[in-house]
Amino acid sequence: MAAGRCRGSDYAVGSILPTIGASMVRRLALLVFFAAPFVGLLADAAPSGAQTDTPGPVVVADVRGPLDQRALDFLVDTVRTGDAQIVVIKIDNPGIASGDPSELFAAVESSLVPVVAWVGPAGAEAYGGVAELLLRVDVAGAAPGSKVGYLTPTVAGGESIDVIAGADLALPLFDDEVTITQEGPNPDFIEIVSPTIGQFIVALDGALVRGVEVEAGETVTEDGVEVVTSSVNIRFVKPDLFTRFLRLSIRPEATFFFLVAGLALAAFEFYAAGAGVAAAVGAVSLFLAGYGMATLPINWLAVAATVVGLILYTWDFQRNELGLRSIVGTGLLLYGGFAITTAAPQFSPRWWAVLLTVAGLALFYLFAMTSVVRSRFSTPTIGREYLVGRVGVAETGFDPEGVVTVDGARWRARSHRAAGLGPGDDIEVIEVKGIVLEVGPPAPKSGVRD
Repeated sequence: MAAGRCRGSDYAVGSILPTIGASMVRRLALLVFFAAPFVGLLADAAPSGAQTDTPGPVVVADVRGPLDQRALDFLVDTVRTGDAQIVVIKIDNPGIASGDPSELFAAVESSLVPVVAWVGPAGAEAYGGVAELLLRVDVAGAAPGSKVGYLTPTVAGGESIDVIAGADLALPLFDDEVTITQEGPNPDFIEIVSPTIGQFIVALDGALVRGVEVEAGETVTEDGVEVVTSSVNIRFVKPDLFTRFLRLSIRPEATFFFLVAGLALAAFEFYAAGAGVAAAVGAVSLFLAGYGMATLPINWLAVAATVVGLILYTWDFQRNELGLRSIVGTGLLLYGGFAITTAAPQFSPRWWAVLLTVAGLALFYLFAMTSVVRSRFSTPTIGREYLVGRVGVAETGFDPEGVVTVDGARWRARSHRAAGLGPGDDIEVIEVKGIVLEVGPPAPKSGVRD
């Protein structure tokens, strides 16, 4: 279009050439030359409907797991997108864990673009405030086998929002759930049952939503078989990378796992020399666990039980045995994992994930932690022969075991009570048994070695 305008201007210039000077001609030509691109930009800025009959894209917002404030903000931004024909919210969320969903509800209801939602795939959940969202979108769909219910509270932490008019359709779902089936009966607000999101989008084709006719697909015949195909561009969008990283701990079992992993790696670094990769991984794990605990409705008694359980495991490791403390610690850890959230049943942790976390921790203390610590100090430069005879300092008393520092590394150590060693006393390594040092008072002739 810009080029056409340029050619028309050249023609006008040629017609007036006999009547004006060459200087004016050049000025007009330059003006047209520089103005043409801007004219083109204005043309491009015109509504797309004036330029082409191609429908806009279908934008699918995909956020799985409990919703927090960052996820809610992402959905608000997606709903307010300006280039979409329709916005689809893909739902597989046990509810809204934290944050204020009011802005999202308002954005959906005031959107200039039709907003629909689909719960899926099979087994997906829409509880609490997410179920409330299904009442507010223009069209709600679900996959067979998905679950909808537990409408209140809107936010798992106990916050609730007045349910919109017409919510009597969902009264059976206030404190219960319904599994969607192809045949029904299903909640009245579930208007389309489609096994896949693609079929759901195509099912919207031709529907009049907010005065806009949706163009989403068509039925074609291929080799005598009717096939439904999408006729529009479908664009999937997800939260930014940092948000997805934080949301690794957004489920209760994930928060429990990162808490246990972080504390276990911290204990490892306590017995190993220096701060290495394990310390970095442990710090990241504890950071993610902290985000999960700040987001989810947490049972702090369960968190305390988890910490005490890990302390008991570490105590038995310190004494080089597996006894009653480890058994009690296992029970505390299981309680901590299963009871970590106060928002059951919507946020109930997956039992198998809790069991795997506790079993993994036991194996870590039984085999990995002992082996890694031993191998770390059995190199040619820091081996058994090198340690025997070395002088260090007692960190604790001995009953009969304690902790000593030798060459900057902390070791479990054993000494006879008759030696009378206490915190701060010099010690000498007599023998190395696994990762436990046999120590005694330094021999008078040895002094302090370099």
